[in-house]
Order: sequence, then structure tokens, then C-alpha cells
Amino acid sequence: MATALEYYALLHQLDCRERYHAVTSDDGLVVKASLLPNAGLGLFATKTFYEGDIVCVYTGHVLPTADALKVPDKSYLMRLGGGVYIDARERFDVKARYVNDCRSRGVHNVKFDKVPDRKHALVRATRIISTGDEVYVDYGTWYWLAYNLSNPDHPIK
Repeated sequence: MATALEYYALLHQLDCRERYHAVTSDDGLVVKASLLPNAGLGLFATKTFYEGDIVCVYTGHVLPTADALKVPDKSYLMRLGGGVYIDARERFDVKARYVNDCRSRGVHNVKFDKVPDRKHALVRATRIISTGDEVYVDYGTWYWLAYNLSNPDHPIK
């Protein structure tokens, strides 16, 4: 499996058309540069999704609480509940890992429906997502508190 740096390097070697085809499929989603400054890659719709539609699924390496607490980079770690966590940090094939938080109420267009017994979270549309829209979710207060504690030199407000 490619590392994140190898993945980014590959994307930057391709021209725009090739880059699009490298990270898209017929699932109605494409990974490309986020519209958010300094956010890296983002997830965009290539078809219309309607309120209630499942856009994609957040999955990854399944971890119990004790192991999740030891993960040094928790950027892609999600608590599902019931002592179950998933970490998509090294799962570049999981499109849901590219969903960003724009930090603007009223702009988020999906939510996570956590399903601990199935060890994933459904990314569900909360309103119409049109072709070309970036997919945004609210990561929640605890995510940003932890992020800012881990990155005191570059806090996000």
C-alpha cells in the first residue's frame, strides 16, 4: 500500500485530466484538491446526492479503546462507540477519509451515522449535494479541541 507522500507525489506527477481519472470511479465521487486553504485533498460529488443518500462509508483499521489511545496521529481516528474505533489514516482507498470540515454552520452537507457493530460509519447526505460540490462534515468540538492541543503552534479557531 502506498504511503500518503507517495500518493501525493503520484497525483502531482499527473496532469489534471489524468489526476481526475486516477482518483475517481463510478461511485459519484472524486478526490482532488480541497477548496479549503491548507486542507490538502477533499472529496467532491460527480453526481447529485439527495438528502438521506449514503454518499460513502468511513472504514479503516478497527481498534479497541486501549489501542486507539496509543495512536500518535489521531487525524483519521473515529470513535464509533462501544469501545470500537476505526483509523483510516493509511487507507487511501477509503474516500470518506477525504471529507473535510469547513467549520461553517450551514455549509456542512453530510453527517456520520456510526454503526459500531458493523465497524464503520455511513456518510449520509443531510441536504442536496450537487455535482461539483465539496463534501463537508462537522468533525465536532472534541476533534478540534484535541487538534489544537496537539498543534499549539498552528491552532484552528
